[in-house]
Parts: sequence; C-alpha cells; structure tokens
Amino acid sequence: MQSKSKFIVVDHYAKRAGKHQDIRFRKPNSKIWDSFAVRKGVPLEAGPKVLAVKTHDHSEEEALFIGVINTGYGAGKLVKFDDGACTIEKYSTAHMVVRFNGRKIKGLYHFVSTKVTKMKGTKITEYFLFKGKVQ
Repeated sequence: MQSKSKFIVVDHYAKRAGKHQDIRFRKPNSKIWDSFAVRKGVPLEAGPKVLAVKTHDHSEEEALFIGVINTGYGAGKLVKFDDGACTIEKYSTAHMVVRFNGRKIKGLYHFVSTKVTKMKGTKITEYFLFKGKVQ
C-alpha cells in the first residue's frame, strides 16, 4: 500500500506541555490528519528512537495552522519547522511507515506502537519514532 500525502512539522511552544514538535500527516484516502507530539523533536538522522504521543485527529485547517493558540491545553505559539510531500508506505495502528520529502525531514520514518493508556477517559497511544529501515 502506498498513498501520496503531505506533512507538516511545527515547533510548538505550549504553555502547559512545554516546547516540543508536532508532526502531522494526512491519513491515507482521507481529509483527516494524524498528529503526534514529539518532546525531543523529530530525529533528522538514523539511530535515535524518540517518543511520539498520538494526539487528536486534525482537520486540514487545524493541521496547517501557524500562529498563536490563545486558550486550552495547546495554548501557545506554533512555528513551521518543515513541510512537504510524503508517501505513506504502511498504515496501521501498530506500525506506520512514512517517507517524508521535506527540506529538513527526508527519508523513511517508522512509528511503532509501544503502549496504549487512558488518561481522563481518553485513550493515549505512544509510539517510538525513528528514521531508517528496520533491520
């Protein structure tokens, strides 16, 4: 399965959650975008595995928003870090494989589910995010 899509990565200076990056890409055959909060930032080189926490689905308008959110949990400033085209090579809740083609973020990335928990009645899925092929 391969699906052409697009992505954006923003630096999110959130008042409550602190500085992190949000990586978002449009789901296959959908207008809805997946969004992940990455505290340590999206790795630019192969090797490091970082925690990516799945956030709520976004509309295209939400996903591409750059500016200031004044209220709520995500309140804070959003600054574009990178964007571009991507190809979704595998898509399941357990493992997603996405090839990003941005100016800064390029190459094959994996989102591998590690844990599902509940917080205040909301399901939270955690992923390892890393760049490179699985050996």
